[in-house]
Amino acid sequence: MIIKLNHKFEKQNSLEEKKISKVVSSISPKDFVHLLRCADNKVNPRTATLNPIVRSIEETLNVSPELYFFKTKGLLISTQNCELLERNRIRLSFDNAQTEGIMDGGHNAFAIGRFIYSKLYGTCRFKEWKELKSFWDDDAHYADLEQKFRDYHSPDDFYFSIPIEIITPSDNTEESLADFYDNIADICSARNSNVQLTDAAKSNQRGCYEYLKQIMPKDFKVIWKSGETGTTKVEDVTALACIPLIKLVPLKYFEDQGIDVGATLNKVNIYLQKSKCVKFFGNIIMNEKISTSGKGKYILHNTTVKSALDLVVDIMKFCDMMYYYFPLIYNYNGGSFGRIKGAVSQKPRTTYSGPFNSFPKQSEYKYAYGFFYPIVCSLTELMDLEGEVLRWKFNPLYINFEEDKIKKAFTQYMNIVRLLDYNPQKVGKDSSTYYEADSLMQKLLEMYQ
Repeated sequence: MIIKLNHKFEKQNSLEEKKISKVVSSISPKDFVHLLRCADNKVNPRTATLNPIVRSIEETLNVSPELYFFKTKGLLISTQNCELLERNRIRLSFDNAQTEGIMDGGHNAFAIGRFIYSKLYGTCRFKEWKELKSFWDDDAHYADLEQKFRDYHSPDDFYFSIPIEIITPSDNTEESLADFYDNIADICSARNSNVQLTDAAKSNQRGCYEYLKQIMPKDFKVIWKSGETGTTKVEDVTALACIPLIKLVPLKYFEDQGIDVGATLNKVNIYLQKSKCVKFFGNIIMNEKISTSGKGKYILHNTTVKSALDLVVDIMKFCDMMYYYFPLIYNYNGGSFGRIKGAVSQKPRTTYSGPFNSFPKQSEYKYAYGFFYPIVCSLTELMDLEGEVLRWKFNPLYINFEEDKIKKAFTQYMNIVRLLDYNPQKVGKDSSTYYEADSLMQKLLEMYQ
């Protein structure tokens, strides 16, 4: 696409000899309309939604648009291809949405898009970025919007400048492209520092979750980056993904491969320290012996790690299954789950069926996951490394928790729950609980062998 820049500009190269350049200028709403057609904000570690920030920007555009240029950082754009043309024009391309597009200024872009739409169509119905972008991406809708923009009766409404900064490789050499892709995630994270990014958001930005995204069922509705709608936190997925990975540690797989996984991780961390799990996961995925890095993504090529992550969906489904059955197993072993502090009866039952809402039955109770997380972590006892492949000795989804012998096997575990005063935090962080959970899972395995 070609856009016209309002202010004089030049390509500013790094004095420190980094092969990355930037162009600083501004664009008009007319050129913003074209830019939004081509550029997305997937490169941004968070996505924009209708919030007080967006409404404040819209108010400025409605009341004092002449001040918008001074009141905002505007848009930060990344692109692999940036060609300077005559008459203050510039040619941009956005071929890789994961690394090229609106790096920062997503709320600005959303607010400007909503503002333009409301002027042309009366009111704006879009509350999320993806809704606005979907309208712009539709050929018929975009053609109608362009025509309405050209015919608009009050052009002064669109008389304001939008600051823009473009990050691009210094040239088309392999060295420049490598510099661009190696550093674009860190630049993006740093420029989004007005709101502190979580470690998980940074990992997503660096492309650490590409394989998990491929295997994850859409029904789980994972929130991969800030601002997205969904029901499952990426931190929770990452923590569970660490379960099969820590199985490989005592087997000395990483040590034998010469792979440094950083700080050690134990099962208690799965429940208590999600941030530590995120770092552990990232250290593994970003290792060159595990993944190939290219264009802002880590492409997993290690067979063993890939097979370990292939177990994650089953682990998530097992979580939901345990959420339903744990109260029933507790009651079978002489307890009354409804009397436990923190266990809230749901009558009539809601549609909530566990952390990931994948189990077909809904629990009568809503309660903390700490009660059964040690059991989930004990799934390592059902895993075995055969050659280069980590696989199930017995798939936990086939455990029949309706059987009395299975319920009875939980007797000692439930006794520990009672000794820990029915406190899910204590259950989730006490090492004895995890030892008993491992023993329990070994018993269940024997029953099915």
